[in-house]
Amino acid sequence: MIFTGLGVFRLYFDFDWTAGKTDSGQLFALRMRGGQSFNLFEAEPFGRVFWFSQLATLCMTILMPMFRLIGGSIIALITVAVLVALHLNFTTAAAQIPLEFQLLIVLVLYGSYVLLNYIGEVRDRKRFDRLLSQYVPAELAAEYRRDPDVMKLRGEEREISVLFCDVVGFSAISEKLEPAELAQWLNLFFTHVSRIVVRHRGSIDKYMGDTVMAVWGAPARSESHAFDALSAALDIQAEIEVLNKKYRDKRLPEVSMAIGISTGPAMVGPLGSEYRMDYTVVGDTVNIAQRLEEQTRKYQVSIIVSDNTTEALPDMRFRELDTVMVKGRIQPVTMFEPMGPADQLSDVMQHWLELHELAMQASKEGKWDTAESYFLQLREEWGPADMYDLYLAGIAQARQH
Repeated sequence: MIFTGLGVFRLYFDFDWTAGKTDSGQLFALRMRGGQSFNLFEAEPFGRVFWFSQLATLCMTILMPMFRLIGGSIIALITVAVLVALHLNFTTAAAQIPLEFQLLIVLVLYGSYVLLNYIGEVRDRKRFDRLLSQYVPAELAAEYRRDPDVMKLRGEEREISVLFCDVVGFSAISEKLEPAELAQWLNLFFTHVSRIVVRHRGSIDKYMGDTVMAVWGAPARSESHAFDALSAALDIQAEIEVLNKKYRDKRLPEVSMAIGISTGPAMVGPLGSEYRMDYTVVGDTVNIAQRLEEQTRKYQVSIIVSDNTTEALPDMRFRELDTVMVKGRIQPVTMFEPMGPADQLSDVMQHWLELHELAMQASKEGKWDTAESYFLQLREEWGPADMYDLYLAGIAQARQH
């Protein structure tokens, strides 16, 4: 097309109307023939016009991919200006080189550039969406595409819920496995937890060894962050058998998990140095969630939430565990174990919870005999026994004082 348009090769068309002139029934005849119009290497001024034109379009072809759409468009306009200038300055030679064909070449090249640029942006956007969806739910990623301001990357204080999920007895598991097996084991664990976190509109903040830290309320705001975090924790524990079946199929050790959840204010936003930045959350709420997760071993329960979390979920029932001092914090934290929605608990569960509340109240008031009686009954009928043994040991110690 380039050489034909510039006149290096010419195409000639002949058209004859043959209707009624032959017995073949042919209506018309179209003949096309080609030929060379002129020599590319003949003397000035034609050679100068032709090769400057080719150089301009070649530079345009090379330079446009180096720039985004605005820069590429400017280069195309400059090329058009150069071609027009050549025709204006060399009118004799230009008469042999139709300007419209040169401009058509620029248009085709520019159109190809725009198309490839669009395809590249679509590919990059999909790649970014896949990457973003590994950290936040798909619907939040879609919301970010519609309105990037929904996740402004600036530091601010915000009400959030934080979840820490850790493997119980990880040291013993790691000793049994080769490095490659351990990596496979951890990948299955992280995938199990992360899938459920994202399902409940949470964001994976980081992986730390054998621990997953997840956040609700950042980077996208949420009014239901406490409920979503607790729902994710309950599903992680409820679906643990699915993960353990995968471990059994691969002849790998099964897993037991511990989860801590805290709700409260935290500073969210980019944190780091000039060498590396990370969008994360910091503050007392994060510290409490991590400490609560560590307390699960002592009380032999799988999930512990803070008192702030229970206050945000009035429709859920919780079992009070204890009030403890968290390292690095002046105010104590009351710990609770989630039991489920209040309207879905059985009568037996409701009875145990009421009995447990009576026992905890009697213990706080120093009514040791009443508290001991209730704790003994709960130890035998409900459990876990190790947790109620802690309460009974505390009563025995209090009596000595």
